[in-house]
Amino acid sequence: VDLLLEGICLKATAKLPATLQYQSTPGLREAVYLTAQAANSTDIPFLAGPLNTFLDDAFVASSSMKAVMPGEKVELALGADDGISIKRQLVNRFTESTGFSGSGKRVTYEYKITVKNNKATKEQVSFKDRLPISRNEKIVVKLISPADRDIKREDDGKLVWDWEMEPGKSRETVLKFSVDYPGDIDVSGI
Repeated sequence: VDLLLEGICLKATAKLPATLQYQSTPGLREAVYLTAQAANSTDIPFLAGPLNTFLDDAFVASSSMKAVMPGEKVELALGADDGISIKRQLVNRFTESTGFSGSGKRVTYEYKITVKNNKATKEQVSFKDRLPISRNEKIVVKLISPADRDIKREDDGKLVWDWEMEPGKSRETVLKFSVDYPGDIDVSGI
């Protein structure tokens, strides 16, 4: 796939090979966004300013970009694409007493995430969700599902799924975690 960047710096145009990927954070918004990753393979810097983006000779977006030096990588947001759909649904939330005297609590959350490729081509889809991070040693968050081999974990509690989606196919995953805490602590904002 070629990405044509047109910016203002004595009116320059560069045609760069690009890798397209669909990205989403369904916990924030159930939309999938097309992004393009490319590298400045020219000998001149791309100056910060307005940008018109063309994908295979078709205009797709008008935006702005930061300065990109020769050899540097650039990621461009090309907007939401309804050709890939994603849904995140809370399917279960339950609270139970824990501890020897039942003085503790455990709340378990279970979400189902469904991705569907409505396109006629195989596509790369990357999506993120969050695992709460406790700042109190008495509050323990445990990931139950998915297994660590099926995701990447980021330091800020984000979980990342990278899927190759066949045309017309759907795929599901379950995000399930528990939060254990003493009964005398009020936990909110999960």
